[in-house]
Amino acid sequence: MKKTTVTSFFVPGFLVIGLFLLNLLARGQEITNTALSLPDSVNTIVTFSCVPCHTSQGALMSRAKLNFTQWAQYSPEKQKEKAAKIYSELNKGAMPPKSAREKRPEIIPTKEQVEIIEKWSESFKTESK
Repeated sequence: MKKTTVTSFFVPGFLVIGLFLLNLLARGQEITNTALSLPDSVNTIVTFSCVPCHTSQGALMSRAKLNFTQWAQYSPEKQKEKAAKIYSELNKGAMPPKSAREKRPEIIPTKEQVEIIEKWSESFKTESK
C-alpha cells in the first residue's frame, strides 16, 4: 500500500491558488494598461461604466462589439468609428444596457460625461483632416 503525505495534497492546492491569484492580478493590470491609452477624462468614464463588460473578460457579445483590452491595437480609423458609436449609444441611452442599469444605476453616465464622450468622439474627426 502506497503512503501519501499531507504535503502531497497541499502543494498542488497552493500551486492552483497561486496561479489563480496571478491570473487575477494580470487581468487587473491588462485593464489598467488598456485604459491608459485614452484621455484621462474619457478613461475615468470608460473604466467605471464600460470596462466591466467591454474587455477580454466581458461577455462574448460585449467584447465582440467593443473590447477596450484591444483599443490600442485598433487602427485610427477603427478607433474613430468605435468612438462615434460609443457616443451614439450613450446619447440615445442604449448603453449601458437596461439590465446593467437596473443592477447598478450608478454606472449610468451623466449628461456631462456623455458630453465629454461626444467631444472626444469629435476629436477624431479633426485629427483625420
